[in-house]
Amino acid sequence: MTVTMHDHAAAMAQCAEGAALSEAGDSVAAIARYRQAVTLAPALLDLHLILANALQLSGDSIGARIVLRRALRVAERPDAATEFTFGKALVNAGAGADAVSSFRRVRAEMPQDATAAAALAAALREAHQPDEAWTEIKHALLLAPDDPVALHTAALIRHDMADYVGALAMADRSLTARPDGAGTRVTRGYLRHLAGDHDGGWHDLEARPLPQPAGASREWHGESLEGRTIALLGEQGAGDQFQFLRFAHHPALQGATRVVITCNADAVSLLTAAGVDAVARDTPIVTDFHAPLMSLPMRLGLEVAWTAETSRSPYLVLPDATRSTATRTRRVGLTWAGNAAHRNDAARSIPSALLHGLLHTHPDVRFVSMQHGVPDHDMPFGPLEPNTGGDWLATARQLCTLDLLITVDTGAAHLAGALGIPVWVLLPHVPDWRWGATGNSTAWYPTARLFRQPARGEWPRVLTNVSAALGGATIRAA
Repeated sequence: MTVTMHDHAAAMAQCAEGAALSEAGDSVAAIARYRQAVTLAPALLDLHLILANALQLSGDSIGARIVLRRALRVAERPDAATEFTFGKALVNAGAGADAVSSFRRVRAEMPQDATAAAALAAALREAHQPDEAWTEIKHALLLAPDDPVALHTAALIRHDMADYVGALAMADRSLTARPDGAGTRVTRGYLRHLAGDHDGGWHDLEARPLPQPAGASREWHGESLEGRTIALLGEQGAGDQFQFLRFAHHPALQGATRVVITCNADAVSLLTAAGVDAVARDTPIVTDFHAPLMSLPMRLGLEVAWTAETSRSPYLVLPDATRSTATRTRRVGLTWAGNAAHRNDAARSIPSALLHGLLHTHPDVRFVSMQHGVPDHDMPFGPLEPNTGGDWLATARQLCTLDLLITVDTGAAHLAGALGIPVWVLLPHVPDWRWGATGNSTAWYPTARLFRQPARGEWPRVLTNVSAALGGATIRAA
């Protein structure tokens, strides 16, 4: 698309006004000017990058992604250096898979550049092509064998190929080259958990960006809480918060005069109904101490997450919930997809069309959709009671009416486990760190049963095994 001199000048003027507004603190008006600049001169890649960066800084990562994906179609990328900058912007906006074409061009023009090969490898990993990604990262490491970034990328790729020993070796090499590599330490923490080294895993995970309280307090590292107050800070997704809520019951915390949980806003009503002192994250509260929920295993001195104090089930109880009663017709909930924005969602979610056989094979089962926000055209075909909707409290109450929840790896799996409801968790070939690398049970949740893909993408085999299991046993816990 050709840009006239007049449009170019007008776009630059809008961009300059946007920069001045941004400097003055008016990010909303600045973004509006940047949008106008892009409209006037859509072929100028720098304008897309400026707008995307402003959106990113305002917290609108999805908006930034949309802008950059449009730039893929309409903006000019005249040389390899520009292409590389654009690819990195896509990666930073969470659209690494879209950067593959950019980094392929850079790689073709700079075949002996280790950074280009490593960038392409990382983008291919984001595009869920680990085999090709491994070929590229091997080339990068031939050119720069001690590069810590390339070694970290290699660790991530070996993880995605289910080679956890090889991944750990690459992570260790990266940390030898750069001991202060926080991201690599976090990766190694997840790998250590998968390998069964929970003590090492908890220590490495302390390198992650730790949540900070909205009010004044000191960070807790195991001091006596007798007569003191402490805020336990929720982080990451709702499922992580439900999983680590168990540690609030640890005896070391029971001497505190107040233990308050900060959590996602839509989970406050659930925790409150269960008798937990809870507030939304970023709510200003004043306590003597604070600690991240996910740091509690290490700070409590627990080598593993499932000691006698913490493995009890249920540890989340709704006194007014209606529990399922044994009947001939079993109520079984289904969740087949997670949050589409999650990096690994393509691997962990099941195409709804694959559920047809399961839904039509068990006349004694009343299936209930526990899936939120699914358009009609993406609903599986078959007898399926619709979801009643609502927040996490409504979800928990609906879960309590079920005999069983069958779900992919989402927050609902952790909520069911916390409530002590039987739950079958369907896992991709490369599972999340918390489920371990093997086995059909987890000490995190005594009522959970794990069904694992035998190979990448093998959901039909998983569903066949689930259907066979559903045709047999009693599934409601005593």
